[in-house]
Amino acid sequence: MKKAIAGLGCAALFAAATSAQAVVIVQDDFESYADTAAMQVVWSAAGAGSLDTVVGNPGNSLLFPGGVQNQQTIATLQASAAAPIVYTVDIYDDGTSANKRTTAGLRSASVANLIEMGMYNSPSHYAVRAVLPGPSWVAFDNIVDDLGDPLNGDGLNVPVVGWHTFQVTLDGTNATFTLDLNGDGNINATAVLAAAWHANGIDTVRLGTGLSSAGGSANFDNVLLEQVPEPASLALMGLGGIAMLRRR
Repeated sequence: MKKAIAGLGCAALFAAATSAQAVVIVQDDFESYADTAAMQVVWSAAGAGSLDTVVGNPGNSLLFPGGVQNQQTIATLQASAAAPIVYTVDIYDDGTSANKRTTAGLRSASVANLIEMGMYNSPSHYAVRAVLPGPSWVAFDNIVDDLGDPLNGDGLNVPVVGWHTFQVTLDGTNATFTLDLNGDGNINATAVLAAAWHANGIDTVRLGTGLSSAGGSANFDNVLLEQVPEPASLALMGLGGIAMLRRR
């Protein structure tokens, strides 16, 4: 029992160190805004996205109907193996059409650093891209259900009703995307694209493509952009936690 407790203590210390060291750049659950106008002060583009509620989501989200994207400018970020950037967004799909162009992205205003993930009608529905100068749109082609079976039994990339969690990790060399259907903690697909980083980094966080979406709208929620610490530093902190437990 003492060994088990010690192990749990180390894990807790390591997790706490990871959480404490991550630098949050943007975090928004859209609950702090009194109305759409207040939201658009932060996520500029008046007349585009609006505050909305969706079945299965107890609070506000940003409804994107297509057209001009909502975005905010941030201090320039650089991605590296020592300090990767992680961008996570929940996107609601009503499941009615695969002809949507509704994505979350990271960009640079001055160079072609461009990361996007979400729903796109070419080549398929759930898709990603990394133009750094990596490939353009690439569909998640390995989507499985929570039991590990091909989606709908045939492996097709088709709309699934619900809130889905999209995430990308940028390490200066690659963009690693994951798709968690229904946001239940099970990763249903992964895509890794080459993303050679430009020195100008990224300075813009976007919700929506700026393009029309003939297949309908989508909602965005729980936006989180953060930069995590160097893994070696975390390992040292974890070892420090072990040493403290041993002393005790």
